[in-house]
Amino acid sequence: MTNSRGSAGQLTAADARNEGSPDLNGNGSTADARDSQSPPPDTGATNGRDTAALADTSETLLKRYPGQEQETQRICLRDSQFEEEQVVRLLLQELHDRGFTDTFNQLQRESGFTLENEPVSQFRNSVLAGEWSKVKDSLSTIGIQTPDNLNAALFLIKRQQFLELLEARQLKQALLVLQNELSTLTNDIQQLHRLSGLLMCPSVEDLRTAADWDGSSGRSRFVVLESLQTYISPGSMVPVHRMETLFGQALAYQCDACKYHVRPANQGLYIDHMCPTSVFPQELQFSLKGHQDEVWYVAFSPDGRYLASGSRDKTCIIWSMSDFSIVHRFNGHQNEVAYIAWSPNSKYIVSASSDRTLRLWDVEDGTQMQVFSGHEETVTSCKWLGTNDRFISGGLDHRIIIWDINGTIVKQISSPRVHDLAVSSDCSLLLVADEKTDIHAYDLTTLTFMYSLNEPVEVMSMALSADARYCITGLRNGELHMWDLDTRTLVRDFSGHTQGQYVIRCTFAGQDDRLVATGSEDGLLFVWNRNTGQLLARLRGHTKTINVCTWSDKAAALATSSDDKTICIWPAYRGAPSHRPDSTDDLSTSDDDDDESHADDKSMVSGAHSTTSIDMF
Repeated sequence: MTNSRGSAGQLTAADARNEGSPDLNGNGSTADARDSQSPPPDTGATNGRDTAALADTSETLLKRYPGQEQETQRICLRDSQFEEEQVVRLLLQELHDRGFTDTFNQLQRESGFTLENEPVSQFRNSVLAGEWSKVKDSLSTIGIQTPDNLNAALFLIKRQQFLELLEARQLKQALLVLQNELSTLTNDIQQLHRLSGLLMCPSVEDLRTAADWDGSSGRSRFVVLESLQTYISPGSMVPVHRMETLFGQALAYQCDACKYHVRPANQGLYIDHMCPTSVFPQELQFSLKGHQDEVWYVAFSPDGRYLASGSRDKTCIIWSMSDFSIVHRFNGHQNEVAYIAWSPNSKYIVSASSDRTLRLWDVEDGTQMQVFSGHEETVTSCKWLGTNDRFISGGLDHRIIIWDINGTIVKQISSPRVHDLAVSSDCSLLLVADEKTDIHAYDLTTLTFMYSLNEPVEVMSMALSADARYCITGLRNGELHMWDLDTRTLVRDFSGHTQGQYVIRCTFAGQDDRLVATGSEDGLLFVWNRNTGQLLARLRGHTKTINVCTWSDKAAALATSSDDKTICIWPAYRGAPSHRPDSTDDLSTSDDDDDESHADDKSMVSGAHSTTSIDMF
């Protein structure tokens, strides 16, 4: 881009032609009064500021920077490490995207910089107008560097042209584009087969559905333009939404640097994000008593409204997160309940037991829907598979089984004895922790083995981050490891807790899984910063081994369960959905672990102040 600052007001040919005309997307127009260069009427105020005061300030600045008014007619208040042209062009793009047409044109005139040169502007307009012959001809003029990139860009263009011809029901022309042009631009036979299959679509609606395409009148041309920018030099065409991208990167950096990251980073752009040092946990802790024996598992419902718990007393309890009352108590298992999984719609739970069965429960009406008998030893883990009609289970009988909710075995594979399972949110990845020291990764769509991660000692539990980038493993020797699954490397270890013979299930926690938490055999809950490994808090609410801890974004809380027969709720910050600022006066406290009064299905909620100790670091 050329800068015509030396001769103020000089425009490129495209600028002169477009002045007072529609913007780059062909929408809107600029005011004729802009071209007259006449001053605006005197209203006595400028954006609410005193005009005289501004004039005085400008005069002071001119004295501070002598000679500047003769050179550029503007005041630069500071030096910057960033090139002025790049900064101005980013501002231009943002102004254009937000529809500030007059300001956009004024900034181009005043700075002498343009958002795009004339060939790029013509290319953009041709894409958005669907003038595909012009688009093809102009590809060589817009800064695409390599033949491979040129072919890839041309394929995107011709694919859009092909779809638009199909949409217009010009099937013969579409077939010619497919055979004579698209087929020469890619070696991806499967993609060409998918495109050829679109010729058989009986209607435009079927075409749009099959191609996942919203038509020439939708956003498809904008999407093509954005995709093409991958191959165009950013110096020629500024990447789409570049300023928004930079804001997002800055915010992500601040969240990475946030020590206690449990609150959404929604403070805006004026200040940096930083959670207060005392936000995790807050002063309240709720101790739920309803089980007759050790509580081996707890899990929040996806919508954050309920908490499910499973116990050595062979029962499952559904707790309301609104008032911590017992909603349902499920009886049916013959032995301990070791694992619970919620369906994605929060309507069902599957419970796994050492009685070799799984059971499906309807949380809305409190009924048992199905018993699943297919394992020959203890069922150690289960996970739903993205929908509300299938789940997967693993056990000590060397079996992994995929079920539908009617009790049918959909698929079954042999495996090592399973200690734990983890499934990615898109159901593409399955991790299996075996009885020894390995974690096995499978492609869940095909159930084919991909790779293994090896630990030095037995893996007792594991957890997968929401983005499936990281996996944490709880080891028998009391260490907690974090693996980067993209690079398949061990990136961090966490220590300080006590773990030996018991299964203690760890979890990611906090906003964007920025925290790591696990229980300990000494009854303490440990919380670390995921990125630094720094121990943030050591919390005591239990008197015996903590068996599991789990996090809910919706409830903004951790829940832990213990051999002391209780469940503790740890709100992440004051004002969290799980936080009850007015409930402490009404809490009843019981120090008797053998109290049987919970048999009437009414939970007892103990106040935190008399039972909790907190070490913050």
